[in-house]
Amino acid sequence: MWISSAPLRISLAGGGTDVPSYARRFGGTVLGATTDLRVTVVGRRTGAHRHIRACLDECSSTASGDIANPFAREALRRHWDGSPLELASFGDVPGGSGLGSSSAFCVALVSGLENGRLTPGAAAEAASSIEMHGLGRPVGRQDQYLSAYGGFRLLHFAPDGGVEVEEIPVDTHFVRRLDEELMLFFTGRTRDAGEVLGEQNTRVSDSDRAAENRLHDIKALTAGALDALKNNDATALGQVLGEHWNLKRRLGSRVSLPFIDRAYADALNAGASGGKLLGAGGGGYLLLHAPAAAREQVRAAMAGHGFTEQPFRFDGRGARVTAVDPGGEEDRPLSAP
Repeated sequence: MWISSAPLRISLAGGGTDVPSYARRFGGTVLGATTDLRVTVVGRRTGAHRHIRACLDECSSTASGDIANPFAREALRRHWDGSPLELASFGDVPGGSGLGSSSAFCVALVSGLENGRLTPGAAAEAASSIEMHGLGRPVGRQDQYLSAYGGFRLLHFAPDGGVEVEEIPVDTHFVRRLDEELMLFFTGRTRDAGEVLGEQNTRVSDSDRAAENRLHDIKALTAGALDALKNNDATALGQVLGEHWNLKRRLGSRVSLPFIDRAYADALNAGASGGKLLGAGGGGYLLLHAPAAAREQVRAAMAGHGFTEQPFRFDGRGARVTAVDPGGEEDRPLSAP
């Protein structure tokens, strides 16, 4: 039996510039970090039957791997060796909520099916290919790379398809401060990131100058976010989040919704320095920076909108596979590059 898990991520700046319609023309840059919220997949080789039994979104049995979950179906098509297998998955947040849960699931599942032999880069590429090529989703690759590597990372997406992964050192005490001052609230609405990104993808593919310029500006914000991390300036980071959101919600008609705009305005009035919806937009989780003096007021303002707070901490661990057998267990990260 194996247990494979991968972390959910928070994108701090540059999100959207990893989508191929932009990155292949201009190059993309994303700054993000992983959290202690994870997706876990459990796999058990068994001789009790000659098929796959999967308890993912729902329980099903199949001899062909043709199960309902499209991400698992494509992963099994590519990485399953055909031996009898039982699968189950668990997530710390709902799917479609902007924390990269679909990508973390793919990273965890592929890593488990490959018995932890993949490097972080190989796991990220395998998971990306499942979503982008196998399923044809108009998404980028930041989620898969952040989930596979873990930690604070600056990702550079080259026009030729190459990805450079840069580890960003952040002072431990400042990380603990961010754990307290960055607050995560669930809006109560989930969505399909591919559907929300579709409009952005179409506009950029059609050389819409306004969309291109907004993405140029979003990419440039990574420099300010990096400076904030290096200078231990949480308020400046919150302001970058706010600038990012102001640009991003003009990328498509489905990125924001009136009830989210009202809640965000109330958060600012309560003392938040800035924030943004995570992921593609359209619902999911709202990330806010609230200094200590404003934290309770911000919390009360979000409760007034029915938003539920999600506790989290930053965590540098990337994808991991634990092999469990009668001789004991071994917990290990993915193979070294």
